[in-house]
Amino acid sequence: MAFRKFEANNSTRGSRRLFNQRGKYRNEAVPARYIKRHPGLFRDFWFIENMYYGRIDPQHKFLILKPEKLKALGSQGGEALFLVDFFADAVSDFLAVHKKAVSSSKIQKNDDILSKLDPFRGHVRLLSDFDLHMKKLRDRVHTQMVSKPNKVKNFDDFVDFFLTEIYNSDEVTPVTLTGFIASRFSGPLSTGLFLDLVELDSGDDDAKVASVIDRPNYEFLMRNCINHGFMIDYNIPTRLCANLGSAEMSSYMKLYDTNFDAVFEDYYDQSYPLDHDYFMKYMRNFYNRYVALRPHFKKERTIDKKNNKILRYNIKRQRITKYELNLKYEEKYRIKLYCKLRNYETEQRYSDALLDSMEQNALKILDGQGLDAALAYINNQFIGFLSDPYAYNGFVYMKENPNDTTGQKTSDLLRRSVADSRKTFY
Repeated sequence: MAFRKFEANNSTRGSRRLFNQRGKYRNEAVPARYIKRHPGLFRDFWFIENMYYGRIDPQHKFLILKPEKLKALGSQGGEALFLVDFFADAVSDFLAVHKKAVSSSKIQKNDDILSKLDPFRGHVRLLSDFDLHMKKLRDRVHTQMVSKPNKVKNFDDFVDFFLTEIYNSDEVTPVTLTGFIASRFSGPLSTGLFLDLVELDSGDDDAKVASVIDRPNYEFLMRNCINHGFMIDYNIPTRLCANLGSAEMSSYMKLYDTNFDAVFEDYYDQSYPLDHDYFMKYMRNFYNRYVALRPHFKKERTIDKKNNKILRYNIKRQRITKYELNLKYEEKYRIKLYCKLRNYETEQRYSDALLDSMEQNALKILDGQGLDAALAYINNQFIGFLSDPYAYNGFVYMKENPNDTTGQKTSDLLRRSVADSRKTFY
């Protein structure tokens, strides 16, 4: 293969040059003969219709992996990585085939990256990443809160202050679990369906091509991936993904009594029922921490108007217990708050009037059918690529129908949109 040069990396200067070089990678990094020989093997998981692979089900509801579905993948270095159980089995077989090919000299033994494969990174805990994210928000808001100590006298003030600071920031920042999963702060490794074979700088295009794609051993790796039901991330050519729609992966899934139609229900929980509970728990923990650090706030009272005498004194902030949280901030409060949080996270999808209508509908459902049904209704209003501001079909539809934005009126279109995108997603 002739020497190929790809110059983009994270230190490339000049937006036009970087854009052109990134475009060259997208168009030329994987040779056309590989694409033709192995259709469907490579997938661009940075593209909007692919970026949520494993994070949404066929109805576009965001998911969180059930931890009991993980299985350890033994590493040659002794450190165990975890993957979804059927994917872990497939990877073990994949690695055994690769090791045998090296020992029998079917592939080169002196390749720095692609001879000895010792998987580098598997599943990462979504809730740990979410917790870290929320604590960063807490610290950011705390800095502002300390400078205005009398603004926060109780839990209500704390929540109002916290959300005002978040809402007024330049960038939309997720505050619910669902919003976090849908954001750039969450990645595909949380699904248990992705594996990084080696540590690779995904921003260095030249290294990815010269050290991986253009190496002789890569052709064997590609065939091995196909035989075991994997896809390869086009942007990270040493990242493997379980191809849930392949016959090869289906045979591994069958060993665990699941299949493509059942795997999302068997292996994942929907995230939206957890959103309000997690948010309120974080607010309680953050508030009580603030009370511990700043137990008092100042208050003043005029005791002699004639002589302008003012009495200044401290009042102790009161912690909030779990019992008080559930008693005072009950389901109706949470329903209204949840509507506002999801609307913020989707860049104010609905106008104030439409949001109010959504809240009233949700409250009626709450009274008649209960909390689960009300939350499902709210979640449905923000579902699908149509409600994604960066998705092409959503962009086109909203441009042509700027006033038709209610979830009720567009439900049929949403279902069609989901069905069409689903054909290429899994």
